[in-house]
Order: sequence, then structure tokens, then C-alpha cells
Amino acid sequence: MHIFNKYSRITEFLSMKTPLLFYRNPKRRKKELFFSVLIIVISVAAILFLASAFVYIFFGIFTFVGLYLLNAYAQNKPSVIVSEEGILCSVNGVGMISWEFVDGFTIKSGFNFEALVIVLKDQEVFFRDKNSMVKNLMKSNVRRFGSPAIIPETEFHVSLQNAMGMIENYRNS
Repeated sequence: MHIFNKYSRITEFLSMKTPLLFYRNPKRRKKELFFSVLIIVISVAAILFLASAFVYIFFGIFTFVGLYLLNAYAQNKPSVIVSEEGILCSVNGVGMISWEFVDGFTIKSGFNFEALVIVLKDQEVFFRDKNSMVKNLMKSNVRRFGSPAIIPETEFHVSLQNAMGMIENYRNS
């Protein structure tokens, strides 16, 4: 009986689908890295050449912010992960969107960007585990895009049409 349990776990592991990983747009990532380095250089130069307590404190804080941003942008982690459980995205507090909530996908334009809009079956149930700040942000998405869950095009290293097709194929397979 113990051997059967072991082999069934191995079979279950082997039958799992490999998650789809999407990374931030490389052009956007380069800009973010450049601006974080620029913040650090300007802050350090101000600290070295402008001597006062205010400059040390103010630009010291900016130096740490620049270092934090540089560290965050330098790590090439996936921005969107599509798995058997659903879609995981850290942008706009979206978090994990279980497949049971997903009704479909569309692409809509914002002010200066396009976004993948995830059409949800029941938005109120989706909002239950979100805090009030995230709910307010997502409700503004509902007014502008018709759904609280949007993922900007900059979060994908492929075109939105390709990303949407890949996600739909993954979901249907």
C-alpha cells in the first residue's frame, strides 16, 4: 500500500502542467534600471558636494530608495505566472485569480497603455479577500475597463495578443 502511494504521487507530479511565466517588458526594465541608478548617482553626488544636515537626511533617504529600486528591478522575476490554480500577478494588488473566477480575456486601451483585462464571473466574491485600498484601486479599474483585474502590457515580454492566446491555450489544455 505504501509503494502505491509513492507511485501515485510521482504520477501526479509528472502529470502537472508547467506554469507559463511572463517577464516584464525588457525596454521598460532597462528604463527602470537607468532611473534607479540615476537616483543613486544624483543622491550620492548631492551628499558629497552639498554639506548640510538636511542634504544628508533628504538625499540619504533617496539613496536608499534608489538602492531598493535597483535591487527590485535587477531581479528578473516573473511578473505574471499562469498555473493550474489560476493567474498570479503582483501588479495593482491583483494577486492570485483562481480560474473559477475567470470568464474570459479582452484587450483594452488606457490613457497611454494597453492592458489585458481579465473578465470575472463574480466581482463581489473576488473582492472578499482584498483590503480596502486594493478594493478602491480595483473599483477604479471597473469604471475604466469593466473589470477589476487588469494587467498592463509592460508586464509581458510578448505582445498582448500573444500573451492572451498563450493564456487561453494553457487554460483550455
